[in-house]
Amino acid sequence: MLVRLSPAQRDLLLDHLRRGNRPVRGSHSLLTALETTALTDQHYTVNLTAETVEAASFLFRFIAVNDGPRREDSRSFDATYILGPRKQTHRERLLSALAAGAEIREVRSFHDAAHRPRHGDDPEPWVVTDTALNAEFRLPDDDVHPVWPLQPVLVISDSSADDPAGLLPSRVPLRHLPSPLFTTQEYQLAPLVLLDDRSYATFMLRHMPRRPGLIVVCADLDDATTYQRGAAIGTEAVLTAGQDLSWLRLRMHDATECRYLALDDLLTGGTSDPPPSPSS
Repeated sequence: MLVRLSPAQRDLLLDHLRRGNRPVRGSHSLLTALETTALTDQHYTVNLTAETVEAASFLFRFIAVNDGPRREDSRSFDATYILGPRKQTHRERLLSALAAGAEIREVRSFHDAAHRPRHGDDPEPWVVTDTALNAEFRLPDDDVHPVWPLQPVLVISDSSADDPAGLLPSRVPLRHLPSPLFTTQEYQLAPLVLLDDRSYATFMLRHMPRRPGLIVVCADLDDATTYQRGAAIGTEAVLTAGQDLSWLRLRMHDATECRYLALDDLLTGGTSDPPPSPSS
């Protein structure tokens, strides 16, 4: 989606992202998007995914809690890009995110917050436990925010081999599951999904929704139908386990916010060109 930011808003986000304050999932991609956008008509128009919009929302809320006058800016951003399009209140958004696997965190301290309302209209339904003080504190909706935990890369393969995609050793955590056993939540929350082409038929029986970051890994690129199958499920790329995987390793680190290896270290050895998209 296209998000309009004033120069002051962009500078606020960049300042916090460059200092590494409160990293959340999507913050690395958000930083890249903000650094590469251009000023037009006194505003920056940034093309953001739902994940990076959530990251920006968290940072605006973090800034607002520590700088009271900016709280209205935070609410306006949420209303325009998150709550309005979804027709939700902030509390409904928090509860739906919680049900979908997000962690709810207190914005200032980043501590986990549990939903324990005392009654139906409790204005402070969120509870943070401070173990050092052996005390619990109640918080309103404005002081908490959904944070999506960084998941391992999901490798979907019915093969009994320990490394069906030829990626080991890997600094990025991998979760290898057969196509009948992964959950919809695991599929949607994974930063990247690698699908073993030999498991394509059983994967299709799951009727998974399309998602960005789906890559097909196959044993034989001479099979002309591989690209057709990849295009049918909206895959980002099709590659073979026997080819140079430096592009894929870089893609895995980028998808996981470069938390397991610094980007500069990744680029020192050079990278291969990305494989062609099935839709190209």
